[in-house]
Amino acid sequence: MILAELTSPMVADLPKNIVVVVPVASLEQHSLHLPLFTDTRLLEEAVRRVEPGLRWEMLALPVMWLGYSHHHIKYPGTVTAGSSTHLDLMNDIVSSMLGHGFRRILLLNSHGGNQANLSVLLQRLMEQEPEAEVFAATLYSPPSTEKAFKRILEAGDKGSGHAGETETSMMMAIEPDLVHGEEMFADGDEAQPLLKGVTNYRRMDQRTRHGGVGDPRSATAEKGEKLFKAIVDGLERTIKTIHAGKALP
Repeated sequence: MILAELTSPMVADLPKNIVVVVPVASLEQHSLHLPLFTDTRLLEEAVRRVEPGLRWEMLALPVMWLGYSHHHIKYPGTVTAGSSTHLDLMNDIVSSMLGHGFRRILLLNSHGGNQANLSVLLQRLMEQEPEAEVFAATLYSPPSTEKAFKRILEAGDKGSGHAGETETSMMMAIEPDLVHGEEMFADGDEAQPLLKGVTNYRRMDQRTRHGGVGDPRSATAEKGEKLFKAIVDGLERTIKTIHAGKALP
């Protein structure tokens, strides 16, 4: 079900074991060839495709398009929340749904920059809501999805990062007019840390030539459709498992 399409009394009548899906994305640069709303658009499409088969098992919220994207902020058009603001926003959204009596939450992420705050959010909710079952996943994390992606993609392990083969193929499948094929170039980390095992946080303009990580040149719309199918299959398994109460030991 889609929360935004329901009335308040309809929400009140829903079974409390339904899985509340909270999609978390971003509005940020995606190299030279993809639109700023790529993460948000891909997540919207994945939720739209998975919902009909799970109508009585999932309740999908609107996509939270404001993510943590400060590492992209040097690129015009990027809009970011501060780290604490982003964490508080996600916390308030989940707390609202828990306050309505729902106990199973899946935070579904499409932007790597959100991952750190999602981990902290899970810790915070464990403290605040010990009886709730709160999970976080990405569009790409179910094992079956990862296996399918390896069969579909051709650019290798380093070809499908930010604005690489994966995202480009999926945008070609759903928004081909917004993909600028003449601006596709391989890109990646330009400066590696000097100390092995020691990490720091660097902006994308410090790491890349033009904001991408990976190689989009082998992307096709046909691959994009196959990738969406793999995502939907993986999400269906994940949501059904959470709904059945079998996701925790």
